[in-house]
Amino acid sequence: MDIRVGRIINRLEQLGSISDNSDCLSRFFGTNAHSKAKDLLVLWMQQAGLKVLCDNIGNVRGIYKSNVENAKHFVIGSHYDTVFNAGKFDGPLGIIMGIEIAQRLIKENKDLPFHLNIISFSDEEGSRFNTAYLGSSALAGEFKQDWLLRKDDSGKTLSDTIRNYSENFEAIFNDKIPKQDWLGYYEIHIEQGPVLCEKDLPICLVSSIASQTRINVNWQGVSGHAGTSPMNLRYDALCAASEFILEVEKTGTAYQDKLVATVGKMNVLSNTSNVIPELVCHSLDVRSADEGFLNQITDLLQKKAKQISEKRNIGLKWEIMQTNPAVLCDNQLKDLLRKSINKIGITNPIEIPSGAGHDAVMISKVAPISMLFVRCKDGISHNPEEYASPEDIEVSLKVSDQFLEELIKVN
Repeated sequence: MDIRVGRIINRLEQLGSISDNSDCLSRFFGTNAHSKAKDLLVLWMQQAGLKVLCDNIGNVRGIYKSNVENAKHFVIGSHYDTVFNAGKFDGPLGIIMGIEIAQRLIKENKDLPFHLNIISFSDEEGSRFNTAYLGSSALAGEFKQDWLLRKDDSGKTLSDTIRNYSENFEAIFNDKIPKQDWLGYYEIHIEQGPVLCEKDLPICLVSSIASQTRINVNWQGVSGHAGTSPMNLRYDALCAASEFILEVEKTGTAYQDKLVATVGKMNVLSNTSNVIPELVCHSLDVRSADEGFLNQITDLLQKKAKQISEKRNIGLKWEIMQTNPAVLCDNQLKDLLRKSINKIGITNPIEIPSGAGHDAVMISKVAPISMLFVRCKDGISHNPEEYASPEDIEVSLKVSDQFLEELIKVN
């Protein structure tokens, strides 16, 4: 096995062993495991020869500086937070490969026409506060003040959590790279889908990233004794939520050619076997490549929720947590990436859209973006079975090394 690929795999295993849960990989933003992972990434970047900065939201930024006056910043990045019961490759693969790419350039004492930044974003998944891209939003200058008041399931606010990294959380708004200082962004990521497996390809270009809306839905009923409350006199919040969730499934299935809709998280109060549920809070994640259609479906689902709440005399709170439009990858960067793929011997590489969200979404607001997908076994992701082979990692590393060489030539 190539030495560099071996180091990447070894580091994936090390980072994958850092978890807040002893039974599975779980590393939410702002937890003890999250901080330990950050410290390890700092060490690896320092060992690679990068100058390392940690910002006020927990991003780890390794910089290989250019000697060119007024040089712009090119960023290679991904995230080091995870979902619950996660795989080891989603996010960390892109970070660790970025460190490896930078280390080669530093070892060769390569003069760069731009500052190369390898950035480990602190939160992309949004698992804790149901707000994705916290890390990349700070770097892009898109972090929203009202996000600081959002709470996790324990009631802890985002502002209190950020104090793990900075006493002056207001400094988050100063951590951005100004728009005029960006050259571009590149992210290496497992596909998280089956296309590359079906076509027996190790890598591909990414054409675009789908639009997404995240919503918190709360159903307010009345608690009561499970044995003494007649069925026709109940105000059961869980039954209302369940009816709505089935409507979400029906809607997603009816428009499956251009939509996916998911309820992935739910909290029930009082969550006791002999008590009628009083309050149910659940997530709703809706995605489509067609932003206008996404908005129509979101409105439709809200109407369905209102109808159910009125029919059942159950209170309803509908809170849109985040909406991100569909974004396109930059044509010039794609051309350079395609040229790099050709140079390592892969002709006619395919392009596919990404249904999953990535930090590139937030960075696209300030810079041209590009992405490379790496095949993952059976298309499985957000799952402990998530896997990318050493052979495919080696291909993606060769492409990425060549991509940087092409980028240096044209700048």
